[in-house]
Formats: sequence, C-alpha cells, structure tokens
Amino acid sequence: MKISNNTQLINRNKKISQAVLYLSLALLVLGLVWSLTSQDVTQTQFSYLILIPAYILVQVSIFMANRWGRTPRPDEIIAQSLKGLPDQYTLYNYSAGVPHLLVGPAGLWIIKPYYHSGEITFDDKKSKFTQKGGPFIISKLFAQESLPDILHDTRVAKRQFGTFLEKNQSRLTIEPRVVNIFYSEKADIMARNAPEPTMSSEKFKDFIRGQAKQNPLPNETIKEITSQLLAPE
Repeated sequence: MKISNNTQLINRNKKISQAVLYLSLALLVLGLVWSLTSQDVTQTQFSYLILIPAYILVQVSIFMANRWGRTPRPDEIIAQSLKGLPDQYTLYNYSAGVPHLLVGPAGLWIIKPYYHSGEITFDDKKSKFTQKGGPFIISKLFAQESLPDILHDTRVAKRQFGTFLEKNQSRLTIEPRVVNIFYSEKADIMARNAPEPTMSSEKFKDFIRGQAKQNPLPNETIKEITSQLLAPE
C-alpha cells in the first residue's frame, strides 16, 4: 500500500499542540497562584479571568494532542491496520481534502477514526451512535472521551471532500463511502445496524479485502481517481 502523508501539516500541528499545552499549563498555574494568594477582590476576579481561558486552552490542547501529539497518531494506526494491502491501494493522510482517504480496488473510502471506549451501538429510534460504559464522567468531560455526533462528522467530511474536488476542478464522479474505525482496546463495537460500516481497527483490513471481492474497481478507474488527487508531499 502506498501512503501519501502531508508531513508538513503533521509536523506543524504537532508543534502547535505542544505550544498550546505549555501555554495552557502556564496559565493554569498562574491563575491558581493568584487565586490562592489574592488578598483583594480585584486580584481574585483577575485570576478567574486567567483560569477561564486556561481551561479552554486545556480542552484545545487535549484535542490537538489526541490527533497530533499522541503516539501512534490516528494516521499511523490506520496505516498499521491496513499494512499488507497491495500497491493498488493509496492511503491519503491530510492530503486529499479529508483527514484520511483510502483509494483502491475496494473503492473510495473516507476513514473516520475514533479513540473512544465502552460499548458502541447505534440507536435506530434516535438515529445516532451511542456509548455505554467506558471512562468515568470526569474523563468524558475533561479528556474528551464522550462520543461525538458521528453522523454529523460524516456530513462535514463529505462537504470537505466535495470542496476539495471543486477547488481542484476534479471530474471525479464516484461517491465516497464512509467507514468508522475505533482504535481503543477497550471499545466493544455492536453497531451492525448502523448506516455506516463501524468496526475496530483490527477488523478494518479484512473488511476492505471483502469489499474488494464484491465489486472491485478496475485499475483504470483507480488510476483516474489517484491522478485527480494531490501527490504525496
């Protein structure tokens, strides 16, 4: 399998995530020191004005660290889970309009990775993914481990890909499909009724191979698709 990584973007965001983390920690320490040592109302109020943006920056730093600072990163986990696929496949990481895109005999797939634990199901009545168990509520709140709106993420990803194709004046007519990958060892995926394929990262390669056997894309079509996407940087 070929891999197209936007290494410039990855390295830049990794540095930014580290800078945001250090800044948020510095502001937290400063705000706490001021609040504990304050002897007048004005200084106490000012310390809160520091703690509030510090808390926001902590949340931003956690989000960025999960995507860019954690090792292995989501793109590395996806690449590892697909290791062994033939060179007919190309995995685009941050280089084709969406964070992760796979092109090959199995078709055109937008990959959405999630690091969430617990039992992941799909509620047909509410038309949404749900999470049972997993981390305590404190971890869900402060470590951002509560499950996001996955179907909303899909709509955003498809719009991003459509914008990318339009910007690059692409003539691509194949509609991308979406797959959700959970890479936490503590995730139990029970969502076969979901409108999108949803599975653990360990099962992803077998899924792709199965899709390729059902209705494989011709090599000519694969070459046409890859020719209209950005080349590796």
